[in-house]
Amino acid sequence: MTRNAILIGLCAAAILVSPVFALDRVSASEKGSFLVYSKVELRWEMPSGNLIQDTFLDMSNDYPGFVAVQLYFVNGDDPAEAVYDGGGTLIERAHFGCNWVDNAIALTGNEPAFWSALTGQEKGVSPFTVLDPAAGPFNIADPLTWPGRPAPDGSGDRVLRGFVLAWAIDANGEEIRWNHLKGDALIINYSDAAAWEYNAYAFQATETVAHGAQTGTPGILNLNGVEYDYCFDLLLMDFYAVGSTGLNYNGHTIDVDVDLTLLPMTIDVRQDSNGWVKTKAKFDIWNQNEVKFSNTEWCIKKWDQRLLSDGGIPAPNSFYRFFLGTNKGKARIDGMASSVCPDSIDTPLLGVRALILDFTAGADTAMAGINLVGMGTQTGCVHYDLLAPPPELFPTTVPVVAPVKGVKASIR
Repeated sequence: MTRNAILIGLCAAAILVSPVFALDRVSASEKGSFLVYSKVELRWEMPSGNLIQDTFLDMSNDYPGFVAVQLYFVNGDDPAEAVYDGGGTLIERAHFGCNWVDNAIALTGNEPAFWSALTGQEKGVSPFTVLDPAAGPFNIADPLTWPGRPAPDGSGDRVLRGFVLAWAIDANGEEIRWNHLKGDALIINYSDAAAWEYNAYAFQATETVAHGAQTGTPGILNLNGVEYDYCFDLLLMDFYAVGSTGLNYNGHTIDVDVDLTLLPMTIDVRQDSNGWVKTKAKFDIWNQNEVKFSNTEWCIKKWDQRLLSDGGIPAPNSFYRFFLGTNKGKARIDGMASSVCPDSIDTPLLGVRALILDFTAGADTAMAGINLVGMGTQTGCVHYDLLAPPPELFPTTVPVVAPVKGVKASIR
């Protein structure tokens, strides 16, 4: 049995028969006990090494009482070996990948908290850069000190990217019912003077236990409509086609692209992990004339982010107006098992997309982001190691208005 088969079997084993209502599904407009920030990205300009993009993560506790939250920051890219030129000179350092760091934080009653992915401040968590640290201060002559890794979009920038998981826990590190967490992410590109934001997906604890009580089985978050909300079965995405002319006006030309992020919701962040799942993202696409295109698909391992103009998308790329035939399109996205992607499984997906608009030959840039909506229900799960948070997160007496902050971190 493959590792992916083991993982999906453990998820499937948690399924219980239950009536399905609209509120049993994950939402980007409700509070929850488990939050998913599906896209975090840092970006540096080269050769200066200056940061040009950061992601700020916001989290609020909408309840007049203390709560602790378990966090996992996850690197979305695979490990990469060092690259040398023909003379043996290092031209690209090795990179960590598919790794994560866990943190635990405390939120006081009604506390709105935020932190930078670059620094971990103001809340005081691990910076996202611990997932792929450079060796010392930046030096353009020393590839070991370059931040991030080469961006796959061909821009020449360097990036570090991935996602964040967060759920309410008790003093033993066990998940609890606390349907009062709300999150969102703000992505700021300082170079383009542009920004966009999206809401974190929120899973409510649906198990009929008291507020603050432990739910389910410690070590696994069952996204099955019984312990937590279901995931979606399919994602829906409207998009302006790459090369669209529909937004041009009065001599203003706008080049359109879409940044799409997809996250399979069968996740294992244990030290002795069974491995990251693979799935095939299958896109059924319709143009404005209701003509259907079913030939766009690609393989995903753990997490995937790409521009719809990406040359790596198998041809014909129906996200281009040239192939789609109209300025606007609709896509239905399914994460499915397929021989095209060996060892792939059926898994639910979450996703977020950003519309990128370049005005008049790139003189100005604007961005607008949105979560993908979904339809149907499908079971997902998150496996994790039960880690007791530091005692200082749980003082004997916690005044509702007193800020009680703490953090722990460990690399996996």
